[in-house]
Amino acid sequence: MKVLALSLALCAGFANAATWQLDNGQSSLHFVSVKNDLVAETHAFQTLNGSWDEKNVSVTIPVSSMQTNIPIRNDRIWQYVLQAEQFANIQIKAPLTSDSIAALTAGNSVVQDIPLTATIAGQSAVVNAKVRITMLNSSTLQAATEAPVMLDTNQFKLGAGIAKLQELAGLKRIDPMVPVTFSVRLSK
Repeated sequence: MKVLALSLALCAGFANAATWQLDNGQSSLHFVSVKNDLVAETHAFQTLNGSWDEKNVSVTIPVSSMQTNIPIRNDRIWQYVLQAEQFANIQIKAPLTSDSIAALTAGNSVVQDIPLTATIAGQSAVVNAKVRITMLNSSTLQAATEAPVMLDTNQFKLGAGIAKLQELAGLKRIDPMVPVTFSVRLSK
């Protein structure tokens, strides 16, 4: 009887420690490129996969899901900047404990500074993000940038690829600072 009671208690504990899954249909990630100091364009990654184990958030972004609305530009960024043949995904990891949002009730939010570890084309760097976390209901939360994250492409050693893109497009300059915004929904 004691073994049965212990087994039931362990199963209940594992059920409460549920992993939250990212809902791609309710999530988005956008970035802005600036060329020749005058032209800014917004682009997106259309597929985000991820989870939260109530300690860390992990997000995988397939490079092939990047969309700039110009097919040749997509191809060139995949090939020269993101090196898609060698690095199929961008990885993002962030610490977020359930304790840090335990006081949230449905409809309420909190803003936190969160260090995001990003791995792009095999290079990792930490970028800081101010994120608003909103508890939508007991099994759904939303995390969105409060302000754009300024991603320095030089941190990820993408300069040579950007220089090649600039040369192929006949541009005088492509800004290495890239504003990024995201909104992700996680559900239990």
